[in-house]
Amino acid sequence: MPNATPQGQKFVLHPPKTTPPKERQVRLRDRDAWLRKVDLLAGLNALLDYLPQYRFFLKRRAGELMFVSRNMLHTLRATDEASLIGVHDYELTPGPLAEIYRSRDETVLQTGQPLLGVIEVWFTYEGLPQWFTCYKLPLRDRQGRIVGIIGFLEEYKHPPSLPVSEPLKSLVDYIEEHLSQPITVRQLAEHAYLSERQVQRLFCNVFGLSPKKFITKARIHKAASLIAETELSLSQIALEVGLSDQSSLTFYFRRELGMTPNKFRHAAHFWRNNPHFNNGADE
Repeated sequence: MPNATPQGQKFVLHPPKTTPPKERQVRLRDRDAWLRKVDLLAGLNALLDYLPQYRFFLKRRAGELMFVSRNMLHTLRATDEASLIGVHDYELTPGPLAEIYRSRDETVLQTGQPLLGVIEVWFTYEGLPQWFTCYKLPLRDRQGRIVGIIGFLEEYKHPPSLPVSEPLKSLVDYIEEHLSQPITVRQLAEHAYLSERQVQRLFCNVFGLSPKKFITKARIHKAASLIAETELSLSQIALEVGLSDQSSLTFYFRRELGMTPNKFRHAAHFWRNNPHFNNGADE
């Protein structure tokens, strides 16, 4: 088969010239006409099937869901996408969590600024916490008016998937095994036969967190599981995860999740015991 490109012809990429106003309008109308024929949401669903760690959603300004990706249907324990259209957070999640989600939505709607990388917690059918990093941005109409929220959830696992094995894996394992005790950077350095500076650099390069912040997140992650899964008192849980008392637990818990441990426990119990929220699980 002969080459379609003439031998020796040179191709030089130049920045596109500014499109004249009339031609610009023609091109935009052509794209809009094409988009009206395309099932864009179906295409997005098909794409996200290959990215199972993400859950995508669209909300109307009033807080009503307009679209969720297929992989978010399972998170919300639904089998039919249509059953979620027009539904509010308060109908899907226990009150304290819904209040957090809605408050964050309102911040985006009022300021027009994105909310990036905040931690959100949902519950499995059994009432166990499932962690996500959430990204929300304002959704605008063709006139630039804010008409809703566009966003996605990314699965957050702790400890996260490690891009390297040693010595970082050994350090994370050490932290997990000694959460109930004081942990210093010097201890981590001695455990891995590294300098304190090397330990600091490892955590910052891989996780974007100092060892101290990583340890705090590990403590809160473990505390959340204990709050949801056990009847231990908050004071006992604080000690179990290496915090001095219930006040410290409340401070860090509120800072990480936006709510108190008591509210979180109430949400977990409510989810587990209220058939309105858990009888639609698709397990």
